[in-house]
Amino acid sequence: METVLINVEKKSDIAFLISLAKKLGMSDKALTHSEVEDWKLAQKIEAGMKTSTVSRSEVMKALGK
Repeated sequence: METVLINVEKKSDIAFLISLAKKLGMSDKALTHSEVEDWKLAQKIEAGMKTSTVSRSEVMKALGK
């Protein structure tokens, strides 16, 4: 299963896309703004988990402290 996120400006566009998805036999779920933010944060955390580890002093230096 694959997932696609589509940002829309108008509620009428949401209704159209949900209707289209149902006609194509796909499932749909409208996400709240908060759910989208949570998803984006999770993606950034996941990407950060793949980077090398740095020491506390290196972080403080980068922050200028």
